[in-house]
Amino acid sequence: MSFAGSITVEALEADPYPIYAELRRSAPVVFVPAVNLWFVTRWKDVESVAKSPEFFSAVVGTSPVERSFGKPTILTTDGEVHKSLRQGVDPKYRPRTVASYAGDLVRSIAEPYLDKIAEQGSAELMADYFEPLSTLSLARSLGLADVDMQTLRRWFYGLAQGAINFENDPRRQEIADAISAEVGAAVRPTLEQLAREPDDSALSHMLHDGMPQGSTRPIDFLMPTIKVILLGGMQEPGHGAGSILVGLLTHPDQMHQVLGDLETLVPKAVDEGLRWVAPIGTQTRQTTRDVELGGATIPAGAPVAALVSSASRDESRFPDPDRFDITRDEGNHAAFGFGHHFCSGRFFAREQMCLAVRLLLERFPDLRLVPGREPVFRGWEFRAPATLHVAFGANS
Repeated sequence: MSFAGSITVEALEADPYPIYAELRRSAPVVFVPAVNLWFVTRWKDVESVAKSPEFFSAVVGTSPVERSFGKPTILTTDGEVHKSLRQGVDPKYRPRTVASYAGDLVRSIAEPYLDKIAEQGSAELMADYFEPLSTLSLARSLGLADVDMQTLRRWFYGLAQGAINFENDPRRQEIADAISAEVGAAVRPTLEQLAREPDDSALSHMLHDGMPQGSTRPIDFLMPTIKVILLGGMQEPGHGAGSILVGLLTHPDQMHQVLGDLETLVPKAVDEGLRWVAPIGTQTRQTTRDVELGGATIPAGAPVAALVSSASRDESRFPDPDRFDITRDEGNHAAFGFGHHFCSGRFFAREQMCLAVRLLLERFPDLRLVPGREPVFRGWEFRAPATLHVAFGANS
């Protein structure tokens, strides 16, 4: 059996990076039966896939995202449909717009959680801080003011079961289908109200921006994309921030540097953490014809995983790529993707991560990992520490 044929879902979930490194060396473009995907692992090939829609279409017939959320989605369309969806999503998440509201929004959500952590004297930061901050920031920017954090986290984990279900596991699909229906029922009344009474929320922009006076985009047209945004937008900042903090906590010399200049070095730590552990691992495509790439021929109609996580550890671009190093200057990471499907919320996500890490370190500069409870990372499509136990002050 070939190396690619021996790859299992469990091995990918446990740690995909050694697998990707071997594939970059020996089979940079290869079919992986366990997930029914062609893996593309090197930077230049991943970029080529994402930037060549004429050969690699975002419309994927076997897409677990469409199977779980419906269609069209902003991830799985090209052309005019994709353009219309981006026209609605982009306005709330442009850099200048994000700069005008993100600081106050994130700080107002973060401070009560930081106060509670201070009272406790220790924390499991994924559940006690990073995930609540990420989920609530996204929900409030969308205009979902009344959905509580427990519900949002439950939505994320349920939607994720569908989005990563490349192997078409019926148990995962059942969970995802139930949550997808619940999200649709919960969000629809807000959309119906915003159709009548627009405001400055992202959902309102999705309904109204770029549409003729007096008309809106249909709710059923937008709903699959709203589920995609809830999944990616809730997950990426919180999980990315957790990985970034693990990088710093396991490299005390770099943590010391960051604490000495939070304004300059927190953003550098954020970018390096996103390179080191991409919160979202792939951009998925489907070939429009037979394509030769990386020494292989991918047949027409095949599902392709452009592995942005692997691209960000490509030795040809990042020397010693498995090392977390905030002093790198080799250029951009690939965590937000490439091409016209790059992450529409990337400025909001990055600003959230910078604020989350900075506010935490300002309050608790003596954070330490709890001995014996070191963080364990899980996932290949979505990857983050499962838990992040820390102590500080007298407890550190």
